[in-house]
Amino acid sequence: MAHTKTALGLVGVGLAAALALAGCGTPTSPTTTPPSNQSSTPATTAPTSAAPGTTSNFSDAQKFAIRQAIASSVDRTALSTQVYKGQYSPLCSYIPDGYVGANTAVCDAYGSTPDKAKAAKYLSDAGIATPVTLSIQYNPDHYGASSDQEYGLIKQQLESTGLFTVNLQSTEWVTYAKERTKDAYPIYQLGWFPDFPDADNYLSPFFAPNNFLGNHFEAADVTAALTAEVTETDPAKRTQMIQDIQTLLATKYLSTLPLLQGSQWAVSAPDVTGINLGVDENLHFNTIVKPGTDQVTIGTTDKLTTLDPAGSYDHGSLALEVQVYSFLVSFVPGQNTPQPDAAQSCSFTQPTVYTCKLKPDLKFANGHALTSSDVKFSYDRVMKINDSNGPASLLGNLASVDAPDPLTVNFNLKAANDQTFQQILATSAGPIVDEEVFPADKILADEAIVDAKATSGPYEITSYTKNDTVELAPYAGYIGGQSKPANAVVTQKTFTDATNLKLSVTNGDIDVAYRSLTPTDIESLKADAKVKVWSAKGGEIRYIVFNLNTMPNGS
Repeated sequence: MAHTKTALGLVGVGLAAALALAGCGTPTSPTTTPPSNQSSTPATTAPTSAAPGTTSNFSDAQKFAIRQAIASSVDRTALSTQVYKGQYSPLCSYIPDGYVGANTAVCDAYGSTPDKAKAAKYLSDAGIATPVTLSIQYNPDHYGASSDQEYGLIKQQLESTGLFTVNLQSTEWVTYAKERTKDAYPIYQLGWFPDFPDADNYLSPFFAPNNFLGNHFEAADVTAALTAEVTETDPAKRTQMIQDIQTLLATKYLSTLPLLQGSQWAVSAPDVTGINLGVDENLHFNTIVKPGTDQVTIGTTDKLTTLDPAGSYDHGSLALEVQVYSFLVSFVPGQNTPQPDAAQSCSFTQPTVYTCKLKPDLKFANGHALTSSDVKFSYDRVMKINDSNGPASLLGNLASVDAPDPLTVNFNLKAANDQTFQQILATSAGPIVDEEVFPADKILADEAIVDAKATSGPYEITSYTKNDTVELAPYAGYIGGQSKPANAVVTQKTFTDATNLKLSVTNGDIDVAYRSLTPTDIESLKADAKVKVWSAKGGEIRYIVFNLNTMPNGS
């Protein structure tokens, strides 16, 4: 999948969506047998590429040895401390620390610190002469200005071993996003921002058939393991399966190399309270309080694509959608799993039927009743419109939606027991829209949504200038799962760059700055008594992708 999440990278799909991308109508019945435990010693046999043949001068076994040698040569701690001032931490496996199933499989296999002797042995055992020429591509504008330093340091680390010569090049995102899936880059940079905080969001989008990376990775044992873990209903068994998959990937394939895990950051006036940096990585405005006033001003550099959920699949849009739309379930500050919002309850009533019961007397801000018909309409139109910037790919496991009565919604799934589906209801695919306002087959203009008061979340929009200023006021009719707003007016201002965002929060022009300040800005603001810096673990990751056909240096 080639959608992007604004400044931080490509977004995920989950197993069912990955299967849909692979052209599978109904997934094959999954096995419930977890993959066998793998040795922590890296394998000496190489994977088989899904694509026939190869366009580089190295065999698959030799390419695997090169990937192993690179993994043994990169110093994640130096990247964390020297480039990102500790605001990114070393990532030792495919799932970030803090998530269920996270382990240290990559560092267990290749070391948490560089090991030149180990790297050299991988190459010599595979009969590879050194230095090996590597062609590495990175992007200087999409992942922040520090990418230059990050990949400059990676080049230095690899060349310092004497085992590699690195041709390092950069490409602007407009071109980069298109070329990376066309075999243009043998080795390249990507980042990832999760759609929902489940381990599978870091596995299936990367390693399922026809994954969004387009790097020619496909492995039957990995596909079977992914299908099994996403449908395993026993939490302990599923956790073990997720850990086994990471060990399998690290020791047998290594088609990507995890590097860093990001943190969440916000900066506020020192007396501001109620900043909650939760697992959904959205700042919920309803808990923010500034003493002495009922008004709060929040600044961001994130741009919004559209207020229409069917046409937006990016962080800037979702950050506003969670304030103004109801979801069946949503992430509440302090909770790690989705909680009922418009729904009273949600659960599997059959292996392929996920049923939600709505709360009675729900209404949109315009007075229209919110019923199961609106919910069905909302999901149906996301899939029907299938906008190139929209979240339809998240619904790859959804076959149809039924509304048998005004308070009941049945989601009929293609694959049984999908353990990620509840979380998908809380993503960009989940806002409930007013079927009396929104067209079924096209995107509705932002101004029309605002004028029609076609929202039902904790806030309603009272003034709107796209990607400039939005004013929100509490919606008195909201009876969902989020707490009632602790403020009377919230103003969100969009800034063109981090420099102006930092200046505004230090000058007191805004009360909160959230997404995105640079690592240097954060470091300096920690010592500034005029502001308070808030932090929490984040789900963003940064990693290297290997094109299994063209690595290490193209044809």
